[in-house]
Amino acid sequence: MTELPTMCGIKRVDPTNSRSNNATIDISDEFERPHVLIADESCHDNTVIREWSEVYAGDRIGNNLSWKRRIEKVPSLMRRAHKGDNQEYDPRVVSLGPYHHGKQELQLAENQKHSILHKFISDSGKQFDDFYNKVLEVIDYVRSCYIEGSTCDYNDQEFAEMMLLDGCFLLYYIECMSNRRLEIWEFVHHMGMFAAKYILSDLFLLENQLPLQLLEALMSERFKEDERGGMIENFFAVMFAKAPPPRSKHSISRREDEKQPLHLLEALRTILLSNYDEDKQRIQSSLFPSGRKELPICDVKEYIRSSIRPVTELQAKGIQFKRSNSVSLKDIKFNSKCFYGQLSLPSRIINAQTKTIYSNLVAYEMCPSTPNDCGITSYISFMKSLICQPEDVRELRSKNILINCLGNDEDVVKMFKDIITYDLQKFGIYDRVRKDIQNHYNNKMKTWMAELIYRHFSNPWTVVAFIAATSLLILSFLQTYFTISPTHH
Repeated sequence: MTELPTMCGIKRVDPTNSRSNNATIDISDEFERPHVLIADESCHDNTVIREWSEVYAGDRIGNNLSWKRRIEKVPSLMRRAHKGDNQEYDPRVVSLGPYHHGKQELQLAENQKHSILHKFISDSGKQFDDFYNKVLEVIDYVRSCYIEGSTCDYNDQEFAEMMLLDGCFLLYYIECMSNRRLEIWEFVHHMGMFAAKYILSDLFLLENQLPLQLLEALMSERFKEDERGGMIENFFAVMFAKAPPPRSKHSISRREDEKQPLHLLEALRTILLSNYDEDKQRIQSSLFPSGRKELPICDVKEYIRSSIRPVTELQAKGIQFKRSNSVSLKDIKFNSKCFYGQLSLPSRIINAQTKTIYSNLVAYEMCPSTPNDCGITSYISFMKSLICQPEDVRELRSKNILINCLGNDEDVVKMFKDIITYDLQKFGIYDRVRKDIQNHYNNKMKTWMAELIYRHFSNPWTVVAFIAATSLLILSFLQTYFTISPTHH
């Protein structure tokens, strides 16, 4: 096999940032974005929130709303908010694409890519040129998927070789994971257990993505059509420890009137937010029910009133928690009954990769050319409100809503706390749930009985003592009654 040349590094270009002092942000009728809620003028993230909101409103891109979809970089505003700690955004083991290519600390995986390429091509029964030419067919499109200027250091031959190496590495890993093949241990054998542990996280970094059209081109050379049909879906199913979903319902290939996910991270977001039966236009209309196209800055009192209480506080008001049957993060429902409420939440596995994946999904939603419903960011904000202490995690674990693989409940609390959502609150997709919970919480007729039981009878020994005292009181009453009024025959 032909030895592939070593690629040189690329220059990283950060976008120019400007500032604006506007207190409100006008949005045109053609393009609507969620509310930006700034809780406190003294908040350390305030500058970041204001600058990001300007980007979201289009002030920094010349109000050009016809964006081209591309593989974005993490906004510099977000990197600054992390105060130099960007380990959730930068690859630790393997680079995919041009943004982090050539970094010295990632050379271990670069060496492994060549052996994986050889095995990937050998298993297909085809030649190197077959795969290389396939990449050349889509090289112009692939180049256009990256930020302008990030690939200019490479000619078509060099760039095609980079994409071939990276694409085959990614597909081989996905194949091993989705089919549970023993070859997954090759990564451990050649790179060590510690390095292999972080490969999965690196695959879902925003700046470490490959166009799905490139992967489809390589898969067409390597696999039969029936073999490649659900490979990526199976990969996601293994990640979440679930059975592979039916392709007719969860397939990454969207309907003809919807856009195909551009890369793996976007495909994951599609899976997480799928199967939610709600009209997008109705969501956007709920953002501005009065027809006002303005994003007001909210005061602290309104911020407190609009927040969700933690799990333990909601329990005290008779609100129960239930695992929903849906896997969609958007499928959060609240039912208010006579004397109790029930909040249904989708089940989630919390492991070592969760924080990195969620952080990059949030970063993806912060980019100006991505979907505007902020579904993942809203979910994280919702869970951050529910989880404030280990007792909250313990209750959700007991209902199998959270599957904690981190070790202890304090780690889960810290994980959600560390994911910055920039005070983008739960408008739109969770606004109705939030309002229903708040209305139930404030309804004294529905919550007084639950609050009485929670405060005075949550301990089983208290219940036993109450029953014993009540029984003793009844017996004393009966004894006194029959003593004063004996039975006459």
